[in-house]
Amino acid sequence: MKFKAIIFDLFGTLVNDFGAAAGQMGRELATALAAPYEPFIALWHQTLEMRIIGDLDTVEANIEYVCDRIGMRPGAEQINAAVQIRMNYVRQALKPRAYAVEILGQLKNQGYIVGLISNCSPEIPVLWHETPFAKIIEAPVFSCRAHLRKPDPRIYHLACDQLGVTPHSCLYIADGEDHELSAAAQVGLHPVLIRAGGEKATGGSHQEAREWQGNTISVLPEVLGLVGTRSDPS
Repeated sequence: MKFKAIIFDLFGTLVNDFGAAAGQMGRELATALAAPYEPFIALWHQTLEMRIIGDLDTVEANIEYVCDRIGMRPGAEQINAAVQIRMNYVRQALKPRAYAVEILGQLKNQGYIVGLISNCSPEIPVLWHETPFAKIIEAPVFSCRAHLRKPDPRIYHLACDQLGVTPHSCLYIADGEDHELSAAAQVGLHPVLIRAGGEKATGGSHQEAREWQGNTISVLPEVLGLVGTRSDPS
């Protein structure tokens, strides 16, 4: 089949996950805010879903929400310092994986539409223009802006509509978090698992990846073989 578009997941696919850096970031945030670490970080983790669907639409709002729940009123300078810590960690997390930019660029040069669907917090769209992906990926869909998250079928339809393609003409490349692959298939996209290594692949959110029986790749250059384009990352 001739595909028109290749839609990618972001974390665990085009970039690595936060991993161990998330713990260090939490400690730095608590220190900047003079907040007790354990209650602060526990509440911060609990706001993940609110961040992903855009209920907390800025870092400032996220910090103020958590601090309010633990009875703190940090000053403006403390909040600004914490915001910069968070943004710097997210900026580092958006560094492309090996070959990611080259492979996406090659796909685009071959005439494919390159898209993105990401369950992410509001820092990602704010920093997106700083990444090399911004010039390659057309109409990226961020859950925090769409107020939808995978595996909701509406977010896949939204991505296809914004790219001007039908689901059946799209490949979807992802690491299988939160049953995103089966959801994509139900909508009509052609899902492909990219195997996530390390500790993340053993978590509950990656049950689908462990049980996946569909198409699978190990590294991004293998996408080129799926669409019949010769791999030549340099």
